[in-house]
Amino acid sequence: MTKKAPTHLENTIAIRNRMLNVLSGMDDSLDQTTQNESWSTREIIYHLSDTPAGGLGALFQGMISNRVLEFDLTPDLTNVTSDRQKTTLQDGVADLISILDQIESVVSEATLESLEETTVMCHHLSRETDEVRSLEDLLRGLFARHWIAHLEQLELLKRELGK
Repeated sequence: MTKKAPTHLENTIAIRNRMLNVLSGMDDSLDQTTQNESWSTREIIYHLSDTPAGGLGALFQGMISNRVLEFDLTPDLTNVTSDRQKTTLQDGVADLISILDQIESVVSEATLESLEETTVMCHHLSRETDEVRSLEDLLRGLFARHWIAHLEQLELLKRELGK
């Protein structure tokens, strides 16, 4: 018997729980890095919250409502601004929770058909390519796979910092 793949809602809930767990206790090391990890907790938080610009929650809501037909994707940006440099861990967590709430709202209301049929043009700026992506593709890749990879990065950073 094969194991059923988790739904997008299950993924969103699991990612939220894992994120809250890994960020717990990181208040005093928001800007620290290690020899093996060049990005700080702050940089990872704002990379996730603003990739793509405006965040995934806003992108997905815009796709469902047909307000967003295309977006730019630039990889490997920390998105830390002078204002964000002044924020606390709680501010960053609140930003991520807001995005996860938006994603949860979209996936709770979406049908399997709408996930496949709702598309957007993705401009990969670093590769200088454009491709059509479905909401399904983005939920599996740019959300789940991408966020889980950065949660693993945060878990490693936390271990290396002795937290």
